[in-house]
Amino acid sequence: MAGIKKPFRILGLADLHDRIEMLDSLKDIDADLIVFCGDLHNAGSRETARSVALALANLGPQVLIVPGNMDQRDVVPDLWEKAGLLMLHRSSFCLEDVGFLGMGGMVARDPRRLEDPARYYHRDDEVYEALAVAYQAISDARIKIVVVHQPPREAQDTLYNGESSGSVSLRRFVEEYQPDLLLCGHIHEARGECLIGSTRIVNVGELRQGFAALIEIADKITVNWI
Repeated sequence: MAGIKKPFRILGLADLHDRIEMLDSLKDIDADLIVFCGDLHNAGSRETARSVALALANLGPQVLIVPGNMDQRDVVPDLWEKAGLLMLHRSSFCLEDVGFLGMGGMVARDPRRLEDPARYYHRDDEVYEALAVAYQAISDARIKIVVVHQPPREAQDTLYNGESSGSVSLRRFVEEYQPDLLLCGHIHEARGECLIGSTRIVNVGELRQGFAALIEIADKITVNWI
């Protein structure tokens, strides 16, 4: 990661669940980019979702966002685009020498949930497949960052009952491609960071409870917890 002249600052957010008032405390944070790791909404009304999306966009920096399992598929693509949020679902984005690739939603353990047209559910193997395709567009980026909702298996994915709930194929992708950083949310009780090989995994925490992370990328990656 040599060659960066000043720290690149990412405000990592997730799991607001429509609690719009929690965005007020973030207005004065200096960041180059906001990355939102899903569940901006709580499967509520379109009008509530619109207000929250606009409030997030109005924080100032460009927002990259992936959908969570509570962000409705039949609502958010059009709504987020109109609000100025950039959806990073099954796709990639480059900002200077930083490349991002994203996959929203969550693995459906019950295959019947895959038929729900309103939710971002998928098979586990789809995560690897989608990210491997998106990676090709950012393969030359100096820094590579994965943005997902659900964590990788056995990496900041432990439920209160001790069960690991992350994606198996996401972990396989990280192990094989070794991006510099992976940002996630979804498992509210698993806020924190760890490593898979050389990849830093950061579960940014539940913004509904006031948690977030400010990540500085320079010669190394530094996580400052909010």
